[in-house]
Amino acid sequence: MFYYLKLFRLDVALISFFSYIIGASLADNREIKNIFVAALLTMISTNFIYSFNSWADREIDKINKPDRPIPAGKIKAESALFYSIVLLILSCIYPFFIFTSYLTLFLFLLLPVLGILYSGKPFYLRNHPLAAILIISTGLVTPISLGYFMNKLDISMIPFFIVLFLYALSVVPLKDIEDIDGDVKNEISNLFAKFDRNLLIFSTGGLLLDSLLILLFPFNEILKIYLLIFSISTIALNFFYRKKNLKKLYQTIIYLVIMECIIFAIHMAL
Repeated sequence: MFYYLKLFRLDVALISFFSYIIGASLADNREIKNIFVAALLTMISTNFIYSFNSWADREIDKINKPDRPIPAGKIKAESALFYSIVLLILSCIYPFFIFTSYLTLFLFLLLPVLGILYSGKPFYLRNHPLAAILIISTGLVTPISLGYFMNKLDISMIPFFIVLFLYALSVVPLKDIEDIDGDVKNEISNLFAKFDRNLLIFSTGGLLLDSLLILLFPFNEILKIYLLIFSISTIALNFFYRKKNLKKLYQTIIYLVIMECIIFAIHMAL
């Protein structure tokens, strides 16, 4: 079972879980049930997206991530696919027992759809950079949106979700830097192969726009400070890595986001 869990990614699991908790806290609901729902969302819905992708990208991962369970020979591809199908079925069932509105039901069911569109044939939108960026960014923002709307159904936090989505749009393209070798060999479209280090200019420009929106939107001061820390610290990493080994940039940003999410979640819970 351990190797099946490794089809998932711990960093993504932490982001998904704490994002939901932050969303619930922003809705002023700190009940224990939110921990249970966050765990379900993470270990079933988000798990499906990444486990299914591990199966779909098994040939690419032989180059990009040879230590993943399938290319490393720890799990057979057929077993990984069966495991992903079980997660898919569960991700389409459990939301009907816990949803609080048609919006939250839609958001729950959106996650498995995103996973299929991104990794499944005949879609395989992973090979279409713009669509792939939109799918990944949507998937990253959905847990925190669910955490909020499961506990409070109003539109006052829409600007917050907009700046988070723009942040994701600015950062996700950097993922192509660490994936370039396997993508090129398997003839998968890769933004870093096309734009090289100019990709950092796009990312930094998006983050600067994000920072401007944060200043313009009427957030409370604490929320505004945390959002600015997210954007400015990521801009700083872009500058720091611009003449270094760029393959470490995206994962470093992910570690930074995890740390900031945990700190933010703890602060909101107090």
